Amino acid sequence: MGIQETPYSLRLERKVMQKIRALAAQERRSINMQLCIAVERYLEEYEREHGEIPVEE
Repeated sequence: MGIQETPYSLRLERKVMQKIRALAAQERRSINMQLCIAVERYLEEYEREHGEIPVEE
């Protein structure tokens, strides 16, 4: 994963969190890992469609 950033509190609708919890259990992952994978996939898809997102190293 790399170097961890400062923790960020994420607020989700109850139903969304329930679905993430169910997927994490189905995939035998922690909720945190399920969220990390979802965000990484979203970013990959976004960059495929719109190009690389510039960030400071």
